[in-house]
Amino acid sequence: MTQTELGAILGYTQPAISQLENGSAAVHDVRVLRRVAKALQVPLAILVVESDEEADVNRRNFLRASAFGTGAAITVGAAGHGAAAASSTGVHVGTADVAAIVESTNQIHELDLLVGGDRLCQVAANEVRYVQQLLNTASYTETVGRSLTTAAAEMMTAAGWVHFDAGRTDQARRYYADAAQTATAADDGMAAAHALLNASLLSFGGSFSPTKLPKDARPREGVNLAEAAQSAARRDGGPKLRAVGAIYEAAARSATADASAMENAISRAHRAYESSRGYDPDWVYMPEAALSGMTGWAYMQLGDHQKATPHLQAAVDGTVAWPRENAGWRIKMAENYIQGGDIAEGCQRLTDHFEQIGSVTSSRLQSTLEVIAKDVRPHVKVPEVRELLGRMAAAG
Repeated sequence: MTQTELGAILGYTQPAISQLENGSAAVHDVRVLRRVAKALQVPLAILVVESDEEADVNRRNFLRASAFGTGAAITVGAAGHGAAAASSTGVHVGTADVAAIVESTNQIHELDLLVGGDRLCQVAANEVRYVQQLLNTASYTETVGRSLTTAAAEMMTAAGWVHFDAGRTDQARRYYADAAQTATAADDGMAAAHALLNASLLSFGGSFSPTKLPKDARPREGVNLAEAAQSAARRDGGPKLRAVGAIYEAAARSATADASAMENAISRAHRAYESSRGYDPDWVYMPEAALSGMTGWAYMQLGDHQKATPHLQAAVDGTVAWPRENAGWRIKMAENYIQGGDIAEGCQRLTDHFEQIGSVTSSRLQSTLEVIAKDVRPHVKVPEVRELLGRMAAAG
């Protein structure tokens, strides 16, 4: 297949295909990658790889192979936004364009659940730049402008999330701050709540980060941000959104060792989850397993490992369809056993699922594993500890 033929399939010119093969910025654009994946009938995750030099070379080689050698069945794709990304002057944005941006944001979140955030940072950053350029230089109606501003805020929040997952906390904070400001400009309390909730999680070092708080952790700020998010979403927020706000507050309060306030917030989270009032936007990710996991995380942070165990196990059992989520809760379950004194059981659980855990490219998860390894190393005479450390050393 020639460059011209591949271009016809994808809706690009031959020079555009040549630029893709030679590493143009569009090679990190989720819409471009999705179009290529759909045309060649391969999983999108194959093309969403790390942004280091070797990975960039591999991606360009894949595109070259697609152009010159593949015999795969193909489907026709629509034209992309490469030209608009280069210069938005004279571009008119309509509702379909905003819908495409929302779809890209959703795709980034879905890919993060599958492969982790490390592989998505450059893709998300490019998407934010593209949407900002549209906001600043394109033309649109007042109604579309509000929708575009909200979409921009959500894209910034997605970028903040993958940078957080990749351990790039400074960049994540900046994206969240920009997202909250942009959502406020759009008078969108839901989008503002999204950014504030994620900023809260970052502040108290929650979810799959090591349970031992890092030096830059700000748990009291995390409480304040979670409360601000709940206020922003109070008017329209649905059961899951209100549950997220309360359980993040609970986790942040556990990091401040305020057991009474933590229990109160946990109760509010579970009551909200069972209610039916309000509206949950599509971005709200709070399946029952996630609520269980964050509840377990809060108890573990407080040192009540026995109470944390059933909640963390429910999170493991409920996330088998999402590799990164499942690996994360398996690690937290193992960490809970180890911190609770059952070092052998914790290490055995990690060893039993070592290949799955090692396949996820999330710096947060890897940091937690490194902390666990440091904690169990003094117990190297325990066979399960020795086996786990050996597997980790062999994996490099």
